[in-house]
Amino acid sequence: MDLWLDLLNSDWHDYRGSGRREDRLDDPAWLGKYLARWSDGLRGVPAADVRSVLKDLRSVLRAVVDRLAAGKSVPQSLWTRLNALLAACPVVRRVGRTPRGYAVDYVPLVSGLKKVTAEIAESFCASLAADGASRIKVCENKDCLWVFYDQSKNRSRRWCEGDTGCGNMMKVRRFRARKAR
Repeated sequence: MDLWLDLLNSDWHDYRGSGRREDRLDDPAWLGKYLARWSDGLRGVPAADVRSVLKDLRSVLRAVVDRLAAGKSVPQSLWTRLNALLAACPVVRRVGRTPRGYAVDYVPLVSGLKKVTAEIAESFCASLAADGASRIKVCENKDCLWVFYDQSKNRSRRWCEGDTGCGNMMKVRRFRARKAR
């Protein structure tokens, strides 16, 4: 899954409607797995600082996603914040040989939290640039609000997890509501 999707969905809601909510950034085990790819660069950084920075990034990304999913324009202030996160971790381009030919690598010039947040922000921006906003969606189950990337051919998914999660549950709820009439 994309880095940005994992971060956004770390604010978990019980999709069944109990009202239970869990911030997985506060769970050391979940956070450790999420940050495993950057563990060397985050040594010595207090966990509270990491959580605070990631929660701030999550709120920026969520504000952008919510506006895009609702078909609204995104204020320039949010784009400015995203661009600042990207700019905080400049990169050097380097060409190298691969088994299939050549490739350009992007080597970050900084490490630590700036690198982490820039990579997460870049993963979001790359998804946005690849197919535009029409594939970034919020589950229509009002109890869920999970963010997902719609990979369906006609971009018509309305719920997360297809027929095994909210989609199936919402269809069953509609069916039962019709039968009750």
